Amino acid sequence: MKLFQRVASVLPGGKKAQAVEEEEDFGGFGPPGGVLWTTPIDVMTDRPKAGAAPVADMPPPAAPDAPVQAQPPAAAPAPAPVAPVPAELGAFGLMSTNISATAMIQGFIGSCLVDSESGLLLASEGGEGMDMEAEAALNTMVVKAETEVIEVLALEDEIEDILITMSQQLHFIRPLEKAPGVFLYVALDKKAANLGMARMQVNRIERSLSM
Repeated sequence: MKLFQRVASVLPGGKKAQAVEEEEDFGGFGPPGGVLWTTPIDVMTDRPKAGAAPVADMPPPAAPDAPVQAQPPAAAPAPAPVAPVPAELGAFGLMSTNISATAMIQGFIGSCLVDSESGLLLASEGGEGMDMEAEAALNTMVVKAETEVIEVLALEDEIEDILITMSQQLHFIRPLEKAPGVFLYVALDKKAANLGMARMQVNRIERSLSM
């Protein structure tokens, strides 16, 4: 490089050439030491680099995801239908017709629970050799007859129980306190039964029937 400067200085316009050389040496186009290097024109200019897509050709930004629509809550399952009250219960709406305790009465033969309006058998227990449906229908006539006696005689009273005493059997008919239109009928062996205890047990069982 120094040899080049000396030769350039003896040529016409040598100072100018030296100045140009010094500018090229120290003007920022290369590192100190005189090694000349060039910067790619893509960096020195405002032109986009080769292969870069123009701004106009760039794809538009992706639209934001649509908000997730909240799902309506699942409908609650429909409640199970309520079973209608059987027609044979009439207006009394009996909730318990369990008369199995009557079998514990001494001398027990059979028993049944009867709707005194229709004579319909609602429940029965025991009664081997007995037609309990016929017993229900016929004892309904007994209750109606006694009720008619009270009405005709204008008695301000009501039936507590009806005791029919036969040579071999005792028959109890007791209308329910909670539903006078329903009665409990119990047939007992007269020789084996204790009349006082049987009546107490029938009364207690009648009160245990829930409406």
